[in-house]
Amino acid sequence: MIRLSQIKPQSQILYAISQHGPIGTAEIAKRLGDSISRSTLSRYIKELKEFGLITPSGIARAIKYSVTQDAIRAYDFDLSVYNSNEISTTQTLFNHNLFGLCEQVFSDDEIKKLEETTEQYRQWNEKTPKEYQTLAYERCAIEFSWKSSKIEGNTYSLLETEALIKNKVEAKGKPHDDATMILNQKNVFDLTMSNTFHNLFSVQTLVDVHKMLVSELSIPHDLRIAQVGITGTNYAPLQFQSQIRESLEKLFELARKIKDPFHSALILLAGIAYIQPFADGNKRTSRHMANAILHKNNMPPVAWRTVDEVEYKKCVIAFYELGNIRPLALLWLENYIETTKTFFA
Repeated sequence: MIRLSQIKPQSQILYAISQHGPIGTAEIAKRLGDSISRSTLSRYIKELKEFGLITPSGIARAIKYSVTQDAIRAYDFDLSVYNSNEISTTQTLFNHNLFGLCEQVFSDDEIKKLEETTEQYRQWNEKTPKEYQTLAYERCAIEFSWKSSKIEGNTYSLLETEALIKNKVEAKGKPHDDATMILNQKNVFDLTMSNTFHNLFSVQTLVDVHKMLVSELSIPHDLRIAQVGITGTNYAPLQFQSQIRESLEKLFELARKIKDPFHSALILLAGIAYIQPFADGNKRTSRHMANAILHKNNMPPVAWRTVDEVEYKKCVIAFYELGNIRPLALLWLENYIETTKTFFA
């Protein structure tokens, strides 16, 4: 597979086409700010065609290029070379078309791994006594609540999280809000594992889940009414509540139509964070909503227990900035498998 991070101009070309395509060579050059010569650009375009990552339409000077479905899966890069120093000074605006990039992201081999892991979980569910299942879910809930909170800057350790959840003992010297965040995460995790949602793919369900997650944290509960900025990126989410609601409805409509639960969960994980519907708590809400889809389909939740917080944020920002869902998809796949091996095997 071509490593686009190591050939940065190709990465930029794919991004320009995915954002604005179908477009011709002149428009691509304009989008790149004439950072490479026309002859070099033509050579890169030829390479991308040979790799099957873009496809032409039209003839002669009217030729325009679109990204292929293979491009979405091949668009991998080394996150270690993607950092805040590489973020463009140009504002990246909201793009509805990115939702479509969440479909058919996984290769056949990756789908096979996901299906094998799911079958392992279902066999465990059938054979394991209920009392042992309860213990496994409790362990998973503790580690999820700890890591999902830590991604958001929470200061509790895993052992402190366990004491808080099991014994309601707050850690000395730690902010009360940190304890509240963790307990809220545990409550929502339990809810998503109980199949009590009347309509999972709805704005109201999303608002209800978020309200539970930010309870007693002095964070507005409803869809936001003002612009927000995101640390580490120049991506600018939608500003107006009516736009946000419309985008969420489109996101849920797409997630509802996708028959494959793997991709349906992924689109909510990426899409909710991308829309940024709330003043705060968007990524944690997206993780719970993705798990709710998995549980609804008799699949294991993702605990994110071993994920590096910085790597997770880089994967999310790669989607914001580059329209590239692959890093987050691969991270989700890795943690789906790891969670099952740890708690449900």
